[in-house]
Amino acid sequence: MLLSQLVLDPMREQGGGAIVNMASSGGIGFESYGSPEYGAAKAGLIRFTASLASLERSHAVRMMCVAPDRIGLSRAQAQWERMSADERAASRPLIPPAEVVSVVLSLIHEGVGGAVVEMWGGEQPVVHAP
Repeated sequence: MLLSQLVLDPMREQGGGAIVNMASSGGIGFESYGSPEYGAAKAGLIRFTASLASLERSHAVRMMCVAPDRIGLSRAQAQWERMSADERAASRPLIPPAEVVSVVLSLIHEGVGGAVVEMWGGEQPVVHAP
C-alpha cells in the first residue's frame, strides 16, 4: 500500500502506468481465516486497489490486484509435503509461481484499472473488473 502511494505522483508526472498489488485468497470471502490479521490486511489491500483505481483513471494510472491462493514456493511445498494424503486430496493444488507471473504480466500489458484477479489452484483465474 505504501509503495503504491509513493509511486503515484511520479507515475502521474510521466503520464500513467500500471500498479499490480499482490493480495491473497486470505482476503477474499466471509468465512473465518486462520490468521485474522493477515486476512484483514489482504482484504484491505483489495479494497485499497479498487478504491484508488477509480481515483487514478483520470491520471492514466491503472491499479490492479492479484489475490492468489497458496503459491508453490518452498514454504508452501514443505507444508504440502507434511500433509497427509487425505489432507492433500481435500486441498486445492499449489499454484505454480510461473502462473502468478503470467497473470501479473498480462495485467501490466492489458489489464483494466480496478481489476482484481482471484487465483485458485487447479482453476482458471477469475477476473473481477469494474
